[in-house]
Amino acid sequence: MRIHLPVSRVPVAAITVALAAFGLAVGSSAALAAEVVTLKLAHVVPPKSSKDLANLRFAELVGKCTNGAVKVEVFPGGQLGKEADLAQAVALGTVDMFWGDAATFSSYIKELNVFNTPFLFRDVDHWESVVRGPIGDDLVKRLEARAPVKILGRMQMGDRYIITTRKPVHVPADLDGLKIRVPDVPMYTASFAALGAKATPISFNEVYISLQQGVIDGMENPTGLIRGMKFYEVTKYLTRLAWSNAVNFLVVNKNVFNKLTAEQKNCMAKAGSEASKYLDTLLQAEEDDNLKFFKAQGMAIVEVKDRAPWLAKVKDFPKQYGSNWGTPELYTRIQKSK
Repeated sequence: MRIHLPVSRVPVAAITVALAAFGLAVGSSAALAAEVVTLKLAHVVPPKSSKDLANLRFAELVGKCTNGAVKVEVFPGGQLGKEADLAQAVALGTVDMFWGDAATFSSYIKELNVFNTPFLFRDVDHWESVVRGPIGDDLVKRLEARAPVKILGRMQMGDRYIITTRKPVHVPADLDGLKIRVPDVPMYTASFAALGAKATPISFNEVYISLQQGVIDGMENPTGLIRGMKFYEVTKYLTRLAWSNAVNFLVVNKNVFNKLTAEQKNCMAKAGSEASKYLDTLLQAEEDDNLKFFKAQGMAIVEVKDRAPWLAKVKDFPKQYGSNWGTPELYTRIQKSK
């Protein structure tokens, strides 16, 4: 005996249409997923520091402006490599984006080395007028013409101050014989040697124990990193004289940038500018709060009113190191800039 199963009465045409619609929906979802561009942004400063927060703000702004079509993932604390390596990686395209010292691109244009010279900027307003003004515009334009990168933001590192363990520093003579930790950057070493200190390059992660054990007598950094790394626990004095405020670039690989739509490019540029201004605000609030915090922890804050003795120590730098930044006139031009 045969058993006859009921035959579906749904028309074949309807089934065909339904399957086609289902296929279209699946295809559309895949297309939307494929349209999302994910970019990796790397830097070496600690997580949750003001600089990291500025990069996170950039990522947030890009996501909002592009309606999620461009996603920026931030990798702080040197997770993807050292600063010099990251600068090279973004030029090669093995890392999409990088935030760090402008001087890491000095192999393309020497002039960027000038930003690490001592007492280059009078104050934050002077920094702003130079770095985000005509001088900075010219340097960025020249860098972008020679390197496979696009500059999206020009950011402060923050005023760098000297902290010491054994004695306060009021004038350069107080540095005589003191071992001051500096990054392994020639201009930093030359600067502190000129000021009379024994410039001592030490890895950043070894600074705390070196201060604690007396291997070094001090170091220099912005207040955010001094607090973040708890250097106030192993030092006694902070000399409030901004010997440097380095320039940092927010950089994207040019090929990566060029693959974006015109609207997405505009979003990236706008977010870079806004994140730069956001960091300005963070740094000012952070410094005021940190100085109060340091005092509460027992640190003595030495207020330096007269920069003249310090400037006298480095007055020959344009003659000695002018070739390092292309021409000595650039330093003078910056100094005279209003």
